[in-house]
Formats: sequence, C-alpha cells, structure tokens
Amino acid sequence: MIRICICDDDQLHSSKLEKIIMDCVSKYPNIALDIDIYGSGATLLNALHVRNEEYQILFLDIEMDSLNGIEVARKIRETDKSMIIIYVTSYAEYTMESFEVSPFRYILKPIDDENISKVLLHAVEEITRNNQYLFFKSQNLNYQIKSETILSISSLKGRIIHVVTCDNEFTFYGTIKDVEDMLDPLSFIKVNQGTMVNLNYIHIISGTDVILTNKEKYAISRGQKKIVKDAYNHFIKRRIGF
Repeated sequence: MIRICICDDDQLHSSKLEKIIMDCVSKYPNIALDIDIYGSGATLLNALHVRNEEYQILFLDIEMDSLNGIEVARKIRETDKSMIIIYVTSYAEYTMESFEVSPFRYILKPIDDENISKVLLHAVEEITRNNQYLFFKSQNLNYQIKSETILSISSLKGRIIHVVTCDNEFTFYGTIKDVEDMLDPLSFIKVNQGTMVNLNYIHIISGTDVILTNKEKYAISRGQKKIVKDAYNHFIKRRIGF
C-alpha cells in the first residue's frame, strides 16, 4: 500500500488532483493507494508529528495561508528525508527556493491528467526501486533474489510458492499476497488467482494464455484478461517513452 497525501487550501483543486491520481492508478491493478487530503500545512504537520501518520508521496501547494509549502517541506525534512515531495503550484518563481528541501518534481497549475500521471508513475517507480529483492526461507536457508531476474511466481497447493528465475527455481512456504507486497507493481502482474508474471519476460499474450521468454505458458483467467492486456500495453508505452 502506497500512502499519498495532498496538501492544498483549494478544495476544488485537491479533489481534481485526487480524481486524476485515482483514474491513473485504476489502470494498474497491482498498485494499491490510500489518499488523504489536508487543507493547510498546519493540519498536515499535525497529522505527521502528532498522530504519527506516514506517507510516501506528498503533492504540496506552495502558496497557502499561514504556512506556505516551502515552510511545510522544511518542517517535514527535519524528521523525514525520504518522503517524495511534488510541488503543484501556480508560481514558478519559487523553483530555486524549493530545491533546499529536495522536491521530486515541480508541476505548474493548471494541472492536466497526462502530466500528473507521468509524475505519479515515476514516483511509484522511485518507491519500488527499494523493493528490488524477494526475501524468503527454504530448507533452513535464507534467500535474497533480485526481482528483475524473476520470470514467474506460482502458488502450489495453497501455501507453497514456486519461483522461476532466469537460471533457477525455488519453492518455499508463503502466499501470493505476501510475495505480491514485496514486488514492484509496475513490473509484475497477476494473470490468475495463483500466478504472477514479470512483464519484462512476456513473449506473447494470446486470448487465453501468456507465454514467457522461457516458453512457459500460463492461463489468463477470464476476469484478468483485460487487466493483463492493459497492464502490458501501459508497460510497453512506459518503456518506449510514451
């Protein structure tokens, strides 16, 4: 689950931004999001420092009453160096001043779907870049497998997970859900209830099956057909820069 917050004193703008984010994520079923909206910097800082809320991504306006976005970001950076801060503002003149808090991107209003979607997906990729390994234990040995080498992951008999990599195969006790939470949602897609494949290794998608580069074939369940095809199309578009 990726937690996102929007901080802007313009409620209509916050609602529009939330809708764009949700519409974008709806195309990627493996990405689970939770979004909170704050109408001022003070309420956001209270949530972070008093209620101990944690967020991975912040869409932050600069021109707000009382505390502006630069001041809010400074306060956040005192305790959180890793939160991805994306400025969404009407004022380009703050660009240089904002650099001290290491913003991830700077977006000028009025916002548009395409720009927000691109920035959001880049932010998700930045977060999941830290999820480069699958960790598991098998036969009293601890394994750390680079996720980029994984072709497929299948559930056998409920609690047994079978992992196929470029040069090996592994089995261990676990669930698909546990494994799914450790993997990049932009690179892995569930083709049926018990199987996930790495989009990087898809060779052919037919009407009912997906064939990987190692020639392994996996059935695509009826409910996942459109989801798998859409995820692969979006994957290809990101790879070629669209």
